[in-house]
Amino acid sequence: MPVSCCAGGCPMRNRSSEMAAFKNEDGSAITTTDTAFRRALLHVARPVANTYGAIRFSGLVHRDGVACSKVAITNTLGAIDVHAPGADMERIILHFHGGAFVLGSMWLTRDLVGRLSAAAGVRIISVEYRLAPQHPYPAALDDAMTAWRWVRREHPTASIAVGGDSAGGNLSFALMVKLAQLGEELPVACLGMSPWLNVAREGMAVSNDVTCETVGYGISLDSWKEGALRCKERYCKEHPPSDPLVSPVLASEDLVRKFPPVCIHAAEGEPPHLVEDSKDMAALCQRCGVTAELQLFPESLHVFQTERKWESSKDSLAKMGAFLARTWPQKQEACP
Repeated sequence: MPVSCCAGGCPMRNRSSEMAAFKNEDGSAITTTDTAFRRALLHVARPVANTYGAIRFSGLVHRDGVACSKVAITNTLGAIDVHAPGADMERIILHFHGGAFVLGSMWLTRDLVGRLSAAAGVRIISVEYRLAPQHPYPAALDDAMTAWRWVRREHPTASIAVGGDSAGGNLSFALMVKLAQLGEELPVACLGMSPWLNVAREGMAVSNDVTCETVGYGISLDSWKEGALRCKERYCKEHPPSDPLVSPVLASEDLVRKFPPVCIHAAEGEPPHLVEDSKDMAALCQRCGVTAELQLFPESLHVFQTERKWESSKDSLAKMGAFLARTWPQKQEACP
């Protein structure tokens, strides 16, 4: 539904009936900031979406030849280990799904990460982090940190990158900000698919030179922006959204200079605030001497990489794979 997919990739495409649920009887939009109705609907939608994803993409039905198994990071934090045939098991992407911090699941991006694994020839561990409003900031970032430390401990000889779509892209960059603050080792690279990087952007302002009446899923731009603001409230609660651990694009240059190479892909016609987020992060990295590759594709769908048959989706994943191939540390040959 729009409130849930406002800033995170979601592979479910039929949105018309769900949009109707957010209108009054006279057809006008419901504009209350956060109603009991919406919170109740969110409680219902989350388990339904996750159950759907687990059945559809666990491998029982979705037979794409990609291996997928559940792993336990802690007693309460899980993930899936995904790797296409021939993937290098010593090169890992720690992945975070999208969903505006309030919805989504590792299962709902199972298809996407399977195709990314095949395109990049790497192993992917996708994390089922906690979601708002039950678990507002910093729960998701805490889980990201826990997952990062776990994967480094469990795979000490592996090269590890991070990546994610939309809100998951935010967590990837926020994790790097946190690691830089702590003076700890950072990933070797970062991938962002339409990352939501400036949660503090006032009114999710629309750029004057960009027009975008709809943003896919049959959602109007105004509805998208309203939904994004609600998700922001659920995630941040009383915490300032200007904190660079919430809005990584606001991190200081001293911290960003510690970043590894980053690759960001977004759609030209998706919500303008997200396009601006991608441009702003790429510019910030470049000012700091960090390698940053940004490409805007001629699409309008947020996280268009979820569309497996689109040529732009295939092209994006292939280019991310090529970026990683140039970025991974060279493996040392074993002594004879």
